[in-house]
Amino acid sequence: MSGQLVLLTALSVAAVALAAVAAVTIWRLLKTLENLSVQVERTLKEFEALAEDIRETNTEVRKFVSRLEASAANVQHMTEGVKGFRSTLDAATSVLQFAVVPVLGNLAGGMAGARAAISHIVNRVFRKEEHHG
Repeated sequence: MSGQLVLLTALSVAAVALAAVAAVTIWRLLKTLENLSVQVERTLKEFEALAEDIRETNTEVRKFVSRLEASAANVQHMTEGVKGFRSTLDAATSVLQFAVVPVLGNLAGGMAGARAAISHIVNRVFRKEEHHG
């Protein structure tokens, strides 16, 4: 074998080895890219699921806020009703204080006076009878 043939054989073996190493490296890169693609796909699916959960949560939060607003409106309406009732109650209290209570006081005073007068008359009548009898 001549030197050239040995050199060509060595170069051929080196080229085949280099091609084999390149093929294995490219195969590993492809496998890594496939794994990376699978991971990216899983991550995107998880992201989509998370986005859907966020949408559902947002919908629930909006419903809750809507209920809170309705409750606040009900409380405001009830507060206004209580204020209206309070003004009616204040008016009724004023009427009682300035009209009914003085009349009741005068009536009670009149009844007490009448009782005292009747008691006085009864005592005089019966005492006179006791003195004469």
